[in-house]
Amino acid sequence: MVISAEEPNWSGLPGELLDRIGHRLAKLKDFIRFKAVCKSWRRALFLSRFRQSIPWLMLPHCRDSISQSARVGCKGTDSCRCFYDLEEQTFRHIELPQSIDKTCCGSAFGWVFMKEKLPSVMLLNPLSKDQISLPPITAFSDVLGFRPELVGREYLYVKQDGLRVAKGKKQVQRRFIIRVSFSGEPASEECIVMVIRGFDDCTTLAFCSPNRDDKWTIIPHGGNNPDLPNEILFEDMVFWRGRFYVFVYTGTVYVCDLSHQHCPKLSLFLDESSPQTRKIFRGATSFYLLTSPVDDELMVITRHLRYPNDDLVAVNTHHVRYQENEDDDGVANDDEWSDDSDYADDDGQTTDDDDHDDELPVFVPYKDDGHGKVDRYIIDSESDDDDVIAADKTPLLTDKFRVFKARECRTGWDEVDSIGDFALFLGYNKPTWVSTRDHPELSPNSIYFTDDATGSHYPRKFAGADMGVYDLTTHTISPFYRTASVHKNPSLIFPLPVWISPSNY
Repeated sequence: MVISAEEPNWSGLPGELLDRIGHRLAKLKDFIRFKAVCKSWRRALFLSRFRQSIPWLMLPHCRDSISQSARVGCKGTDSCRCFYDLEEQTFRHIELPQSIDKTCCGSAFGWVFMKEKLPSVMLLNPLSKDQISLPPITAFSDVLGFRPELVGREYLYVKQDGLRVAKGKKQVQRRFIIRVSFSGEPASEECIVMVIRGFDDCTTLAFCSPNRDDKWTIIPHGGNNPDLPNEILFEDMVFWRGRFYVFVYTGTVYVCDLSHQHCPKLSLFLDESSPQTRKIFRGATSFYLLTSPVDDELMVITRHLRYPNDDLVAVNTHHVRYQENEDDDGVANDDEWSDDSDYADDDGQTTDDDDHDDELPVFVPYKDDGHGKVDRYIIDSESDDDDVIAADKTPLLTDKFRVFKARECRTGWDEVDSIGDFALFLGYNKPTWVSTRDHPELSPNSIYFTDDATGSHYPRKFAGADMGVYDLTTHTISPFYRTASVHKNPSLIFPLPVWISPSNY
Protein backbone atom coordinates (compact mmCIF):
# COMPACT_ATOMS: atom_id res chain seq x y z
CA MET A 1 0.00 0.00 0.00
CA VAL A 2 1.41 3.39 -1.05
CA ILE A 3 0.66 6.30 1.19
CA SER A 4 0.77 9.67 -0.58
CA ALA A 5 1.71 12.53 1.66
CA GLU A 6 0.69 16.04 0.73
CA GLU A 7 3.49 18.57 0.44
CA PRO A 8 3.40 21.01 3.35
CA ASN A 9 1.65 24.27 2.56
CA TRP A 10 4.35 26.65 3.79
CA SER A 11 2.56 29.69 2.42
CA GLY A 12 -0.48 28.83 4.53
CA LEU A 13 1.18 29.12 7.92
CA PRO A 14 -0.76 31.40 10.30
CA GLY A 15 0.35 35.02 10.24
CA GLU A 16 0.64 35.12 14.03
CA LEU A 17 3.13 32.24 13.96
CA LEU A 18 5.17 33.88 11.20
CA ASP A 19 5.22 37.13 13.13
CA ARG A 20 6.51 35.38 16.26
CA ILE A 21 9.23 33.72 14.21
CA GLY A 22 10.14 37.07 12.66
CA HIS A 23 10.65 38.65 16.07
CA ARG A 24 13.13 35.89 16.96
CA LEU A 25 15.37 36.39 13.93
CA ALA A 26 18.69 37.74 15.18
CA LYS A 27 20.53 38.46 11.94
CA LEU A 28 19.57 40.59 8.99
CA LYS A 29 20.48 37.97 6.40
CA ASP A 30 18.02 35.53 8.04
CA PHE A 31 15.32 38.20 8.06
CA ILE A 32 15.83 38.90 4.34
CA ARG A 33 15.82 35.20 3.45
CA PHE A 34 12.67 34.67 5.49
CA LYS A 35 10.87 37.43 3.60
CA ALA A 36 12.00 35.99 0.26
CA VAL A 37 10.21 32.64 0.73
CA CYS A 38 6.81 33.79 -0.55
CA LYS A 39 4.37 36.71 -0.55
CA SER A 40 2.47 35.56 2.52
CA TRP A 41 5.69 35.35 4.55
CA ARG A 42 6.72 38.77 3.31
CA ARG A 43 3.33 40.25 4.25
CA ALA A 44 3.49 38.62 7.68
CA LEU A 45 6.83 40.30 8.40
CA PHE A 46 5.71 43.71 7.20
CA LEU A 47 5.10 44.87 10.76
CA SER A 48 7.89 42.83 12.34
CA ARG A 49 10.48 45.29 13.53
CA PHE A 50 14.02 44.19 12.84
CA ARG A 51 17.08 46.21 13.72
CA GLN A 52 20.63 44.96 13.43
CA SER A 53 22.26 45.43 16.83
CA ILE A 54 25.76 45.81 15.38
CA PRO A 55 25.78 48.68 12.87
CA TRP A 56 26.80 48.28 9.27
CA LEU A 57 29.25 50.60 7.56
CA MET A 58 27.64 52.36 4.60
CA LEU A 59 30.29 52.90 1.90
CA PRO A 60 30.28 54.70 -1.46
CA HIS A 61 28.74 53.16 -4.54
CA CYS A 62 30.62 50.12 -5.81
CA ARG A 63 31.45 51.89 -9.07
CA ASP A 64 33.19 54.68 -7.18
CA SER A 65 35.59 53.05 -4.76
CA ILE A 66 35.23 49.34 -4.26
CA SER A 67 37.81 47.01 -5.79
CA GLN A 68 37.13 43.67 -7.45
CA SER A 69 37.71 41.78 -4.19
CA ALA A 70 34.60 43.39 -2.69
CA ARG A 71 32.36 43.08 -5.74
CA VAL A 72 31.17 39.54 -5.00
CA GLY A 73 27.39 39.77 -4.99
CA CYS A 74 27.35 43.17 -6.66
CA LYS A 75 25.09 43.48 -9.69
CA GLY A 76 27.52 45.89 -11.29
CA THR A 77 25.05 48.74 -11.65
CA ASP A 78 25.74 52.39 -10.93
CA SER A 79 23.16 52.32 -8.16
CA CYS A 80 24.64 49.42 -6.17
CA ARG A 81 25.68 50.59 -2.71
CA CYS A 82 28.17 48.65 -0.62
CA PHE A 83 27.79 47.95 3.12
CA TYR A 84 30.35 46.35 5.39
CA ASP A 85 28.81 43.87 7.83
CA LEU A 86 31.12 44.00 10.84
CA GLU A 87 29.49 41.03 12.56
CA GLU A 88 29.89 38.73 9.56
CA GLN A 89 33.11 40.40 8.32
CA THR A 90 31.72 40.58 4.81
CA PHE A 91 30.27 43.00 2.27
CA ARG A 92 26.58 43.42 1.47
CA HIS A 93 25.28 45.02 -1.70
CA ILE A 94 21.95 46.81 -1.98
CA GLU A 95 20.50 48.53 -5.02
CA LEU A 96 19.92 52.14 -3.95
CA PRO A 97 19.35 54.39 -6.96
CA GLN A 98 17.92 56.94 -4.50
CA SER A 99 21.43 57.54 -3.09
CA ILE A 100 23.29 58.34 -6.32
CA ASP A 101 25.22 61.64 -6.12
CA LYS A 102 24.09 62.16 -2.53
CA THR A 103 26.07 62.47 0.69
CA CYS A 104 25.04 61.58 4.22
CA CYS A 105 25.51 63.68 7.35
CA GLY A 106 23.46 61.71 9.84
CA SER A 107 21.83 58.37 10.57
CA ALA A 108 19.53 56.98 13.26
CA PHE A 109 16.85 54.32 13.66
CA GLY A 110 17.90 52.72 10.37
CA TRP A 111 17.42 55.94 8.36
CA VAL A 112 20.06 58.16 6.76
CA PHE A 113 19.86 61.90 6.11
CA MET A 114 20.78 62.44 2.44
CA LYS A 115 21.92 65.69 0.82
CA GLU A 116 22.48 66.49 -2.83
CA LYS A 117 23.65 69.42 -4.94
CA LEU A 118 20.07 70.46 -5.60
CA PRO A 119 18.03 72.01 -2.76
CA SER A 120 16.17 68.79 -1.94
CA VAL A 121 17.02 66.69 1.15
CA MET A 122 15.46 63.45 2.31
CA LEU A 123 15.56 60.55 4.73
CA LEU A 124 16.24 57.12 3.24
CA ASN A 125 15.88 53.66 4.76
CA PRO A 126 18.44 51.51 2.87
CA LEU A 127 16.78 48.24 3.85
CA SER A 128 13.12 49.00 3.15
CA LYS A 129 14.07 51.67 0.54
CA ASP A 130 11.37 53.93 1.94
CA GLN A 131 11.92 57.67 1.56
CA ILE A 132 10.71 60.66 3.53
CA SER A 133 11.00 64.06 1.91
CA LEU A 134 12.14 66.94 4.10
CA PRO A 135 11.79 70.66 3.44
CA PRO A 136 14.44 71.70 0.89
CA ILE A 137 17.47 73.90 1.53
CA THR A 138 15.56 76.83 0.08
CA ALA A 139 13.00 76.41 2.89
CA PHE A 140 15.46 77.95 5.36
CA SER A 141 14.56 81.59 5.85
CA ASP A 142 18.17 82.72 5.34
CA VAL A 143 18.51 80.97 1.97
CA LEU A 144 17.08 83.51 -0.43
CA GLY A 145 17.21 81.59 -3.67
CA PHE A 146 18.69 78.90 -5.91
CA ARG A 147 19.70 79.47 -9.53
CA PRO A 148 21.35 76.43 -11.16
CA GLU A 149 22.57 78.44 -14.15
CA LEU A 150 25.00 80.38 -11.96
CA VAL A 151 27.71 77.74 -11.84
CA GLY A 152 29.63 77.95 -8.58
CA ARG A 153 27.25 80.56 -7.12
CA GLU A 154 23.91 78.77 -7.22
CA TYR A 155 22.67 79.67 -3.73
CA LEU A 156 22.02 83.13 -2.32
CA TYR A 157 22.53 83.10 1.44
CA VAL A 158 22.21 85.88 4.02
CA LYS A 159 24.49 85.92 7.07
CA GLN A 160 23.37 86.87 10.56
CA ASP A 161 24.81 90.35 10.09
CA GLY A 162 22.60 90.85 7.03
CA LEU A 163 25.33 90.51 4.40
CA ARG A 164 24.34 88.44 1.39
CA VAL A 165 26.76 86.00 -0.21
CA ALA A 166 26.71 83.51 -3.06
CA LYS A 167 27.43 79.87 -2.23
CA GLY A 168 28.31 77.06 -4.62
CA LYS A 169 26.05 74.02 -4.67
CA LYS A 170 28.90 71.64 -3.81
CA GLN A 171 29.87 73.74 -0.82
CA VAL A 172 26.26 73.80 0.36
CA GLN A 173 25.92 70.04 -0.10
CA ARG A 174 29.05 69.29 1.90
CA ARG A 175 29.06 71.93 4.60
CA PHE A 176 25.74 73.72 5.10
CA ILE A 177 24.08 71.03 7.23
CA ILE A 178 26.67 69.76 9.68
CA ARG A 179 24.88 67.48 12.13
CA VAL A 180 21.46 65.85 12.35
CA SER A 181 19.49 64.46 15.30
CA PHE A 182 16.09 62.78 15.59
CA SER A 183 13.61 62.83 18.44
CA GLY A 184 12.39 59.35 17.51
CA GLU A 185 11.44 57.10 14.63
CA PRO A 186 11.37 59.28 11.47
CA ALA A 187 8.24 57.54 10.22
CA SER A 188 6.26 58.48 13.31
CA GLU A 189 3.98 61.51 13.36
CA GLU A 190 5.72 62.93 16.43
CA CYS A 191 9.27 62.84 15.05
CA ILE A 192 11.27 66.08 14.94
CA VAL A 193 14.48 66.43 12.94
CA MET A 194 16.99 68.92 14.34
CA VAL A 195 20.03 70.12 12.37
CA ILE A 196 23.13 72.17 13.08
CA ARG A 197 23.79 74.33 10.06
CA GLY A 198 25.59 77.40 8.84
CA PHE A 199 28.91 78.65 7.50
CA ASP A 200 31.94 80.57 8.69
CA ASP A 201 32.34 81.15 12.43
CA CYS A 202 28.72 80.79 13.49
CA THR A 203 26.17 77.99 13.41
CA THR A 204 22.45 77.92 14.09
CA LEU A 205 19.86 75.30 14.95
CA ALA A 206 16.81 74.53 12.86
CA PHE A 207 14.14 71.85 13.01
CA CYS A 208 11.15 70.43 11.18
CA SER A 209 8.63 67.64 11.46
CA PRO A 210 9.13 65.30 8.46
CA ASN A 211 5.44 64.51 8.25
CA ARG A 212 3.94 67.96 8.85
CA ASP A 213 6.22 70.85 7.91
CA ASP A 214 7.10 72.37 4.55
CA LYS A 215 9.78 74.68 5.95
CA TRP A 216 12.57 74.70 8.53
CA THR A 217 12.18 76.70 11.73
CA ILE A 218 15.37 78.43 12.88
CA ILE A 219 15.92 78.72 16.64
CA PRO A 220 17.07 82.29 17.31
CA HIS A 221 19.94 83.36 19.51
CA GLY A 222 22.05 86.48 19.80
CA GLY A 223 20.03 89.62 19.10
CA ASN A 224 16.76 87.70 19.29
CA ASN A 225 17.80 86.10 22.56
CA PRO A 226 19.82 88.56 24.67
CA ASP A 227 20.78 85.91 27.24
CA LEU A 228 22.91 84.10 24.64
CA PRO A 229 25.98 85.19 22.65
CA ASN A 230 25.59 86.37 19.07
CA GLU A 231 27.88 83.67 17.72
CA ILE A 232 27.76 80.07 18.95
CA LEU A 233 29.70 77.14 17.52
CA PHE A 234 27.38 74.19 18.04
CA GLU A 235 29.16 70.84 17.79
CA ASP A 236 26.66 68.05 18.42
CA MET A 237 23.25 67.37 19.93
CA VAL A 238 21.18 64.62 21.46
CA PHE A 239 17.49 64.10 22.19
CA TRP A 240 17.31 63.33 25.90
CA ARG A 241 14.36 63.15 28.28
CA GLY A 242 11.99 64.83 25.86
CA ARG A 243 14.23 67.70 24.72
CA PHE A 244 17.16 68.42 22.42
CA TYR A 245 20.45 69.28 24.14
CA VAL A 246 23.25 70.94 22.18
CA PHE A 247 26.97 70.98 22.96
CA VAL A 248 29.39 73.88 22.37
CA TYR A 249 33.12 73.19 22.11
CA THR A 250 33.89 75.10 25.33
CA GLY A 251 31.92 72.49 27.31
CA THR A 252 28.66 74.44 27.50
CA VAL A 253 25.34 72.69 26.88
CA TYR A 254 22.13 74.44 25.79
CA VAL A 255 18.62 73.02 25.92
CA CYS A 256 15.96 73.62 23.27
CA ASP A 257 12.39 74.31 24.31
CA LEU A 258 10.10 73.42 21.40
CA SER A 259 6.86 73.37 23.39
CA HIS A 260 5.76 76.39 21.36
CA GLN A 261 6.88 75.54 17.85
CA HIS A 262 6.39 79.07 16.54
CA CYS A 263 8.43 80.52 19.40
CA PRO A 264 11.27 78.04 20.14
CA LYS A 265 13.73 78.98 22.84
CA LEU A 266 17.33 78.14 23.60
CA SER A 267 18.59 78.38 27.18
CA LEU A 268 21.70 77.50 29.16
CA PHE A 269 21.68 74.04 30.76
CA LEU A 270 25.30 73.35 31.76
CA ASP A 271 28.31 75.66 31.84
CA GLU A 272 31.77 74.16 32.25
CA SER A 273 33.53 75.98 35.06
CA SER A 274 36.85 74.13 35.16
CA PRO A 275 39.65 75.90 33.22
CA GLN A 276 41.48 72.58 32.85
CA THR A 277 38.51 70.86 31.22
CA ARG A 278 37.85 73.88 29.01
CA LYS A 279 41.44 73.64 27.85
CA ILE A 280 41.01 69.97 26.95
CA PHE A 281 37.82 70.72 25.04
CA ARG A 282 39.49 73.52 23.09
CA GLY A 283 42.20 71.09 22.06
CA ALA A 284 39.74 68.60 20.55
CA THR A 285 38.71 68.59 16.90
CA SER A 286 35.35 66.79 17.16
CA PHE A 287 32.72 66.30 19.87
CA TYR A 288 29.93 63.75 20.33
CA LEU A 289 27.09 64.39 22.77
CA LEU A 290 25.27 61.26 23.93
CA THR A 291 23.72 59.52 26.91
CA SER A 292 25.29 56.74 28.95
CA PRO A 293 23.92 53.22 28.41
CA VAL A 294 23.48 52.31 32.09
CA ASP A 295 22.27 55.36 34.02
CA ASP A 296 21.06 57.53 31.10
CA GLU A 297 23.19 60.56 31.95
CA LEU A 298 24.73 63.08 29.58
CA MET A 299 28.18 62.29 28.23
CA VAL A 300 30.52 63.90 25.72
CA ILE A 301 33.31 62.22 23.76
CA THR A 302 36.17 64.37 22.47
CA ARG A 303 38.17 63.36 19.41
CA HIS A 304 41.72 64.56 18.88
CA LEU A 305 43.36 64.52 15.44
CA ARG A 306 47.02 64.83 14.58
CA TYR A 307 49.47 64.38 11.77
CA PRO A 308 51.56 61.21 11.78
CA ASN A 309 54.44 63.58 12.59
CA ASP A 310 54.68 63.55 16.40
CA ASP A 311 55.47 67.26 16.52
CA LEU A 312 52.27 68.50 14.91
CA VAL A 313 48.65 68.45 16.00
CA ALA A 314 45.47 69.88 14.49
CA VAL A 315 43.89 72.99 15.93
CA ASN A 316 40.13 72.90 16.49
CA THR A 317 38.64 73.00 13.02
CA HIS A 318 36.33 75.92 13.79
CA HIS A 319 39.26 78.27 14.25
CA VAL A 320 40.67 77.98 10.74
CA ARG A 321 39.38 78.11 7.20
CA TYR A 322 39.66 75.27 4.73
CA GLN A 323 40.38 75.11 1.07
CA GLU A 324 37.17 74.45 -0.80
CA ASN A 325 37.68 72.64 -4.09
CA GLU A 326 34.67 73.12 -6.34
CA ASP A 327 36.25 70.76 -8.89
CA ASP A 328 35.16 71.82 -12.36
CA ASP A 329 32.65 74.37 -11.21
CA GLY A 330 33.66 77.79 -12.34
CA VAL A 331 32.31 81.10 -11.14
CA ALA A 332 29.73 82.67 -13.40
CA ASN A 333 28.94 86.36 -13.29
CA ASP A 334 25.29 87.22 -13.69
CA ASP A 335 24.26 90.83 -13.49
CA GLU A 336 20.64 90.02 -12.68
CA TRP A 337 21.60 87.72 -9.77
CA SER A 338 24.19 90.24 -8.61
CA ASP A 339 21.75 93.12 -8.90
CA ASP A 340 19.26 91.22 -6.78
CA SER A 341 21.54 91.83 -3.81
CA ASP A 342 25.11 92.76 -3.03
CA TYR A 343 27.44 90.03 -1.85
CA ALA A 344 29.69 91.68 0.71
CA ASP A 345 32.58 90.27 2.67
CA ASP A 346 33.64 91.43 6.10
CA ASP A 347 35.32 94.47 4.56
CA GLY A 348 32.16 95.51 2.75
CA GLN A 349 33.40 94.34 -0.65
CA THR A 350 31.15 92.47 -3.04
CA THR A 351 32.25 88.89 -3.28
CA ASP A 352 31.54 85.31 -4.16
CA ASP A 353 31.77 83.79 -0.70
CA ASP A 354 33.66 80.75 -1.98
CA ASP A 355 36.67 83.08 -2.30
CA HIS A 356 37.01 82.90 1.48
CA ASP A 357 38.02 79.26 1.25
CA ASP A 358 41.40 79.70 -0.42
CA GLU A 359 43.30 79.32 2.83
CA LEU A 360 44.66 76.02 4.09
CA PRO A 361 44.30 74.62 7.62
CA VAL A 362 46.85 75.76 10.16
CA PHE A 363 48.78 73.42 12.46
CA VAL A 364 51.20 74.25 15.22
CA PRO A 365 53.83 72.52 17.38
CA TYR A 366 52.51 71.37 20.71
CA LYS A 367 53.70 70.04 24.03
CA ASP A 368 51.83 67.46 26.07
CA ASP A 369 52.75 67.06 29.72
CA GLY A 370 51.39 63.52 29.77
CA HIS A 371 48.09 64.53 31.34
CA GLY A 372 46.46 65.94 28.25
CA LYS A 373 47.42 69.52 29.01
CA VAL A 374 48.15 70.91 25.59
CA ASP A 375 49.29 74.41 24.72
CA ARG A 376 48.17 75.41 21.23
CA TYR A 377 48.24 78.64 19.35
CA ILE A 378 46.56 79.66 16.12
CA ILE A 379 49.00 80.81 13.46
CA ASP A 380 47.71 83.02 10.68
CA SER A 381 47.83 81.38 7.25
CA GLU A 382 49.89 84.30 5.99
CA SER A 383 52.61 83.44 8.52
CA ASP A 384 56.10 82.56 7.33
CA ASP A 385 56.53 80.23 10.29
CA ASP A 386 58.19 77.00 9.20
CA ASP A 387 55.80 75.01 11.36
CA VAL A 388 52.81 75.84 9.17
CA ILE A 389 52.29 73.05 6.65
CA ALA A 390 49.75 72.36 3.92
CA ALA A 391 46.91 69.96 4.64
CA ASP A 392 46.96 68.42 1.16
CA LYS A 393 50.36 66.78 1.76
CA THR A 394 49.69 64.66 4.85
CA PRO A 395 46.48 63.03 6.11
CA LEU A 396 44.97 63.92 9.45
CA LEU A 397 44.48 60.88 11.65
CA THR A 398 42.73 60.25 14.95
CA ASP A 399 45.16 60.30 17.86
CA LYS A 400 42.84 59.59 20.79
CA PHE A 401 39.38 59.90 22.33
CA ARG A 402 38.50 61.16 25.81
CA VAL A 403 35.26 60.46 27.67
CA PHE A 404 33.47 62.89 29.99
CA LYS A 405 30.30 62.64 32.05
CA ALA A 406 28.15 65.54 33.23
CA ARG A 407 28.06 66.23 36.95
CA GLU A 408 24.69 65.83 38.62
CA CYS A 409 24.80 69.44 39.78
CA ARG A 410 25.25 70.57 36.15
CA THR A 411 28.41 72.52 36.97
CA GLY A 412 30.69 70.81 34.48
CA TRP A 413 32.22 67.53 33.33
CA ASP A 414 34.26 64.78 34.95
CA GLU A 415 36.55 62.58 32.87
CA VAL A 416 36.00 58.82 33.00
CA ASP A 417 38.52 56.23 31.87
CA SER A 418 36.22 53.37 30.91
CA ILE A 419 32.91 52.64 29.21
CA GLY A 420 32.91 49.09 30.60
CA ASP A 421 31.56 46.13 28.67
CA PHE A 422 30.36 48.23 25.78
CA ALA A 423 31.52 49.13 22.31
CA LEU A 424 30.56 52.60 21.11
CA PHE A 425 30.02 53.39 17.42
CA LEU A 426 30.78 57.01 16.51
CA GLY A 427 30.73 59.10 13.36
CA TYR A 428 27.93 60.82 11.50
CA ASN A 429 25.53 58.32 13.07
CA LYS A 430 23.54 58.60 16.26
CA PRO A 431 26.06 57.26 18.83
CA THR A 432 25.28 53.58 19.27
CA TRP A 433 26.10 51.42 22.28
CA VAL A 434 26.48 47.65 21.82
CA SER A 435 26.98 45.26 24.73
CA THR A 436 30.17 43.23 24.29
CA ARG A 437 28.73 40.61 26.62
CA ASP A 438 25.99 39.99 24.08
CA HIS A 439 28.45 40.37 21.20
CA PRO A 440 31.85 39.03 22.30
CA GLU A 441 33.21 39.49 18.78
CA LEU A 442 33.43 43.22 19.60
CA SER A 443 36.16 44.71 21.78
CA PRO A 444 34.98 45.98 25.20
CA ASN A 445 35.79 49.48 26.38
CA SER A 446 36.40 50.52 22.78
CA ILE A 447 35.21 53.11 20.28
CA TYR A 448 34.52 52.08 16.68
CA PHE A 449 34.91 55.30 14.72
CA THR A 450 34.57 56.52 11.16
CA ASP A 451 35.89 59.60 9.43
CA ASP A 452 33.47 62.53 9.83
CA ALA A 453 35.82 65.53 9.79
CA THR A 454 34.62 66.81 6.42
CA GLY A 455 36.16 70.25 6.64
CA SER A 456 39.67 69.02 7.34
CA HIS A 457 39.83 66.96 4.17
CA TYR A 458 39.59 69.55 1.45
CA PRO A 459 40.86 69.05 -1.15
CA ARG A 460 39.66 65.54 -0.26
CA LYS A 461 42.90 63.67 -0.95
CA PHE A 462 42.61 61.76 2.30
CA ALA A 463 38.89 61.84 3.05
CA GLY A 464 37.27 58.81 4.61
CA ALA A 465 40.34 56.77 5.51
CA ASP A 466 40.49 57.70 9.21
CA MET A 467 38.61 54.71 10.64
CA GLY A 468 39.39 52.17 13.31
CA VAL A 469 38.87 50.85 16.83
CA TYR A 470 40.21 52.93 19.72
CA ASP A 471 40.88 50.92 22.88
CA LEU A 472 40.30 53.11 25.94
CA THR A 473 42.35 50.70 28.08
CA THR A 474 45.54 50.55 26.01
CA HIS A 475 45.01 53.85 24.15
CA THR A 476 45.81 52.11 20.87
CA ILE A 477 44.05 52.06 17.51
CA SER A 478 43.52 48.94 15.42
CA PRO A 479 41.74 48.52 12.07
CA PHE A 480 38.30 46.97 11.76
CA TYR A 481 38.22 47.51 8.04
CA ARG A 482 41.29 47.64 5.79
CA THR A 483 40.85 50.34 3.18
CA ALA A 484 44.01 49.37 1.30
CA SER A 485 42.59 45.95 0.39
CA VAL A 486 39.15 47.24 -0.49
CA HIS A 487 39.43 50.61 -2.17
CA LYS A 488 41.19 51.58 -5.37
CA ASN A 489 42.71 54.59 -3.66
CA PRO A 490 43.44 53.89 0.02
CA SER A 491 43.70 57.60 0.77
CA LEU A 492 40.24 58.57 -0.51
CA ILE A 493 36.81 57.22 0.38
CA PHE A 494 34.13 59.68 -0.61
CA PRO A 495 31.30 60.17 0.20
CA LEU A 496 32.42 59.55 3.75
CA PRO A 497 31.42 56.19 5.29
CA VAL A 498 28.73 56.24 7.95
CA TRP A 499 27.45 53.71 10.49
CA ILE A 500 23.83 52.66 10.13
CA SER A 501 21.71 50.26 12.15
CA PRO A 502 19.76 48.41 9.43
CA SER A 503 16.05 48.45 10.12
CA ASN A 504 13.01 47.43 8.11
CA TYR A 505 10.89 50.31 9.38
